Amino acid sequence: MNNKIINQSHIFNLDPRVKLGIMIIISLISLTGGVTGNEIFLRLLVMLIPSVLILLIGKYLIGWLCLIVTLSAWYGEAFVIFEHSQLATLLIFVPSGVITRFLPSLVMGYYLLKTTQVEVLIAGLERLKIPRKITIPIAVMFRFLPTIKSESASIKDAMKMRGISLRFAFKKPLQYFEYRVVPLLNSVLKIGNELTVASITRGLNLTHKRTSIVLLKMHWLDWLFISMALVLCVTYYIV
Repeated sequence: MNNKIINQSHIFNLDPRVKLGIMIIISLISLTGGVTGNEIFLRLLVMLIPSVLILLIGKYLIGWLCLIVTLSAWYGEAFVIFEHSQLATLLIFVPSGVITRFLPSLVMGYYLLKTTQVEVLIAGLERLKIPRKITIPIAVMFRFLPTIKSESASIKDAMKMRGISLRFAFKKPLQYFEYRVVPLLNSVLKIGNELTVASITRGLNLTHKRTSIVLLKMHWLDWLFISMALVLCVTYYIV
């Protein structure tokens, strides 16, 4: 059996369509959520879903860290009030609000990047009848970001070998910036061209339906998570 099919059928690797649906729900509730009333507890449950998914794929350090930070920020935003100091309340409320509104979406995005192959994502988007004008940029982005991260690390290692460190950056910041950014920009242009050629070679620009060896099938865990997310979302806005 093909490795791509085996990876997709892993019990903790959700269907890409489910991942995208959950990410939309989490982003919507996290950004628009209130900090008063009973809905704050439903909002907390929704915000904790990405951390739970991170734990399920074995990223325990990141998962527990995100879980603790999310819980702390939620509590600071909803319950911490200093009666005699509005400034202290504001210093806790504002950072906590920023964390609760953006961290769950970022964690869900991390889970999506770590557990989804490009071929599987494209197959899922095509099943959802998403236009090619959206599918192709998303596919290129998935290949582009990890590659840029790797190129940046390679450039950093090459600079260390030549004795260009942070101490050099403080002495000659403009020159350090040039050494770091110019090679990265050249790599970005080269990688962008290569990814475009690779996408065209794989037939992503074709107008007719493409064949795929990726087998997408909804499992019980997919139905469980998407049902739970939908129930929480509907209940949140009704309550």
